[in-house]
Amino acid sequence: MIFKTLVTLLGLVCIIIVSTLAYALMQDIVDPVTGRRVQDREARIMGMIGYIIAAAIAFGLYHYLF
Repeated sequence: MIFKTLVTLLGLVCIIIVSTLAYALMQDIVDPVTGRRVQDREARIMGMIGYIIAAAIAFGLYHYLF
C-alpha cells in the first residue's frame, strides 16, 4: 500500500513537471527590442514530445493503479 502511494505521488509529480516544461516550450518568444512574437519550431516540437511523454506517464500510472 505504501509503495503504491509513493509510485502514485512520484508519477503525479513527474506529470506536473513534464507538462509544465512542455507548456513553457510551446510559448512564443517575445523580442524585447521590437516587441514582436517569434515562433520557435524546434521548441514547439519539443513541447509536443513533452506532452506525449506526460500522457505516456499518465497512461502507465493508470495502468499500474487499475
